[in-house]
Amino acid sequence: MAAKIAVVLLLIVSLLFSGCLAKDNIPAASSAFDIKPQDVTVKSGENSQIMVRVSNSGNSVIHPFVRFNINASDKQYVKFSNESGSYDMGVLRPGEDSGFRIVDFKAYLAAGKEMKYQTRAQVIYDGKVLESRDVVITVGS
Repeated sequence: MAAKIAVVLLLIVSLLFSGCLAKDNIPAASSAFDIKPQDVTVKSGENSQIMVRVSNSGNSVIHPFVRFNINASDKQYVKFSNESGSYDMGVLRPGEDSGFRIVDFKAYLAAGKEMKYQTRAQVIYDGKVLESRDVVITVGS
């Protein structure tokens, strides 16, 4: 009787870990991220736009968000149209593209004649960062 239980437990454990031992790991979620332009120049107090696009290159459906991270001290000078800085790219099937989405922002000059603000745009799905790009926002007087 104990031998049968041990065999059944061994089969259950091997079934649970069979996916981990596969030779080829196929990513369930993968993306291609495009952002235009990556260097933006804007006058202080004026609105500007960035275009973002996400493509699903994985083999499962994803619902990604694009989040713009900026230093806490710079947040008062660069204001994105969405207060949280996160933009929903919609549900993307494998091979599907979100198309370019326009992100509006307004930037202000903190001091001097020109200021550069560094921000990072990240594609996030299921709490994980799939891809990221750096964006430089240059504000002039």
